[in-house]
Amino acid sequence: MKNCVAYIDDLEQNLECIQQILDSEFDVKTYNNPYNFLETYESNSYSSIILDIHMPLMNGFLLYEKIVAHPQYNGCPILFMSSDDSDSVRIQSLILGAVDFISRDADPIEILGRVKSKISYYKQHRCILELGNLKVNLKQLKTYINLQEVALTFIELKLLCFFLKAYPENLSKTQIIEKVWSNSLVLDATIFTHLSNLNGKIEKWHFEIQGVKTKGFRIVKKGKPQ
Repeated sequence: MKNCVAYIDDLEQNLECIQQILDSEFDVKTYNNPYNFLETYESNSYSSIILDIHMPLMNGFLLYEKIVAHPQYNGCPILFMSSDDSDSVRIQSLILGAVDFISRDADPIEILGRVKSKISYYKQHRCILELGNLKVNLKQLKTYINLQEVALTFIELKLLCFFLKAYPENLSKTQIIEKVWSNSLVLDATIFTHLSNLNGKIEKWHFEIQGVKTKGFRIVKKGKPQ
């Protein structure tokens, strides 16, 4: 499963162009209406959001403020993209807190590379891990499902965070042992017991951690085949 990127722009030709550029690496969801994006925001989890600036219904700066103020915002990188690359627009973009400003005239390879690098940095340094209705605050070491705190042991929390950071990739038993226990003597039964206990505590999550034949373990959405 690819990382999900949202792109909001009022012009269909811009939406189609950027989708073609990013489609090889990401699951791209496009919106030509900022209000439609906000209405569906709670039901999606994005690895990055790209905003046009000059839109008739709501400009990109105001949309940015609404996104970061949203209770479901996961801290993912937000980038501005526009053909207006004047100094005032670039400065306002960065003052607001956007991680980058990309000129619409930039080379497609550059656009793809910059989006990839921002997502990669975010995944390595983010303080909030979120997938579906589950959120982990790494600073507070607390886990929430549907905004309700779930009590986990330290090992369970480490397991959960490791899988969230790796999602949607598979993780082998060797990788899990090295990351969570740092001990090659951990028994398979120990891994299965902790994963079973973890899944039991987060049973209200829309996803779960499952074993995949010959491939280890990974996060899968409930009700979907492995």
